Amino acid sequence: MHFRNDPERHSALIKELLDIFRERGFQILGADGVVDLPRARPLHNDGYGDQEDKAPDIYAYDTRRRCTIVGEAKTGNGDFETEHALTQYNVFLDQFDKTSGLQADFYIIVPASKVPEFNSLITHYIHPDYLESIVVVSSKTLVE
Repeated sequence: MHFRNDPERHSALIKELLDIFRERGFQILGADGVVDLPRARPLHNDGYGDQEDKAPDIYAYDTRRRCTIVGEAKTGNGDFETEHALTQYNVFLDQFDKTSGLQADFYIIVPASKVPEFNSLITHYIHPDYLESIVVVSSKTLVE
């Protein structure tokens, strides 16, 4: 089901993004493959792509801004434009905090060399109204 052609690189990206979330003071509610943390729960798919709910790599909460933070790691090795990935982008950007009503911030970490490719894809694929909720993180450990 998941297209993860390089699980070690994917895990390294998750760990790097998790460290960034912790530095920013986000409350970590779930993460994929991280000891001592539950897996992130699948988020409701309101009719996008393959119609399946999608679990992010990291699910967190920003108590300062009172909004949900969704984190995803992509290696850039064929995992940017799969049906699964395109559905994830829409599902993750369609999350709103039940208390504040704010749209979730969607952080996606990719290797530094893949940032231009990802930015090109996301600006083409995602509705412009959603772009301000996307935070592209250039990996400092996976530079290539």
